[in-house]
Amino acid sequence: MKHAMHAFLIITIFIFCHYVMRHFWGDGWSSWLSNIDNQTDILFIPAKFTFLYGPLVAAAIVLFKQERLFESIGLSFDGFINYTLAALLCCIPMTLGYAFLSSELHLSISAIITGSVYAGFFEEVIFRAALFGVLFKYCRWGFIPAALVSSVIFGMGHIYQGNDPLSAVMAVTVTTIAGTWFAWLYCECGYRIWFPMWMHIFMNAAYGIFGMSGGAAGDLQGNLFKATAIVLSIVYVEMLIRKGKPREVVLSKLLQTRAHSAACAVN
Repeated sequence: MKHAMHAFLIITIFIFCHYVMRHFWGDGWSSWLSNIDNQTDILFIPAKFTFLYGPLVAAAIVLFKQERLFESIGLSFDGFINYTLAALLCCIPMTLGYAFLSSELHLSISAIITGSVYAGFFEEVIFRAALFGVLFKYCRWGFIPAALVSSVIFGMGHIYQGNDPLSAVMAVTVTTIAGTWFAWLYCECGYRIWFPMWMHIFMNAAYGIFGMSGGAAGDLQGNLFKATAIVLSIVYVEMLIRKGKPREVVLSKLLQTRAHSAACAVN
């Protein structure tokens, strides 16, 4: 019963943050922040993400408090350097492929920060750690329902990338699948956001720097190179497991997680 109540509370807070908090964000804040950062959104985006989803992150930290303050939202620095280097190596073939396909080069620092760094960090903390991670790790939801809840909402947030109904559906479908993949990476990398976060950042950055077309769904050639990053990330996780890391997403946890280790118990 306690797990069901915690899940209900987290989902309710998320819905409030996602659909209600935006009505409390006044236009005055937007104009003021945009003027300060010269319309680059360097200050605007983190301020708005923090305002909108701060209650969700705070609730996850308070409800599922661990010995280390930010452990429950995947922000322990264990393995940070290794995960960063691994994500970089996984994304190099895709980046080289994009460079080969593209005749464009966009090296705007502000665009990379707002479109890649902020997106990777905030979306992984909110959707993978504070929503999916809490439901799967602490509330004993199965991987499939927890991933669907977070990934479908994540995917719907990219519907704007479609230019027509079909491309909008494709954008939502692709980003929903991507959200599920990021959720799996989050689980299998010790419930740390670093590997999925850097994969998210590097892939977004390569896409933006080389001006790849096709929106979230991409095009055939671009997707072939994108697939190299996905395959290499899976190889990396399998290497971790072969070295002794326990596999987190197993058949018995797909629909409902019935047993957690002591490390995953709610304090």
